[in-house]
Amino acid sequence: MTRLICVSSGKGGVGKTTLTSNLGSALTEFGVDTVVMDTNLTNPNLGFHLGIPLYPVTLHDVLRGDAHITEATYIHNSGLRVVPAGLSVEDLRNTSPENLGDVLLDTVGEPEFVLLDSAAGLGRESIHAIEAADEVIIVTNPNLPAVTDALKTCKIAEEAGTHILGVVLNRVRDNESELSVEEIEDMIGYPVVTEIPDHEVFDDAISNKAPVVHHADDHHVSERFRKLAADLAGIEYVPENRSEGLFNKIMNFFK
Repeated sequence: MTRLICVSSGKGGVGKTTLTSNLGSALTEFGVDTVVMDTNLTNPNLGFHLGIPLYPVTLHDVLRGDAHITEATYIHNSGLRVVPAGLSVEDLRNTSPENLGDVLLDTVGEPEFVLLDSAAGLGRESIHAIEAADEVIIVTNPNLPAVTDALKTCKIAEEAGTHILGVVLNRVRDNESELSVEEIEDMIGYPVVTEIPDHEVFDDAISNKAPVVHHADDHHVSERFRKLAADLAGIEYVPENRSEGLFNKIMNFFK
């Protein structure tokens, strides 16, 4: 059965698209049939993260009734299936998210996962995406404004009856000004399922137009995404401890 999961937050810039592209890519690596869909109709960015920003047919065309969802589905070179959104101003003016739920029904049955990259904020686009999904992953940064907005997103999901899978804590720097995991869990009322550190590898990946799991497949950040993907899919997976492996190699060299 297809799982429709919305990747959402109450604040822009926390890393929803980064999570969507990397989580979808990691699931595909595991052989899990996955579709990622850019439901940010105002400022779509998913295509940029995957290195394919321009498409002839997009989700905007589907929502207007000008195309079927299969016509707006593309295969990334990794095998990940992508439903992009349009970038034109005309798309922005002439498209409504209200029938997103009906469009998603046409995806149910074939893929195992459909990940919705939600719009920023708590406007119509993001609310429709949350309501159309069965489950939601909340993305936040470890600061008070982001967590406060994430709490609002949780309340909207609860009211919509959308199951909250947990919180992804992104851009963690481990400094004293950040809220702790315990504080965030107490505020939001849901568990933090993984912590993603702030790292320059993300900028490098965007520059190279590829998800981190492809751009730096052996990086410890990539292993975080793979572990989360494995947990979602019920796959047994133990991330490699790259640092420990290197240390052991060095020690073995001097033995």
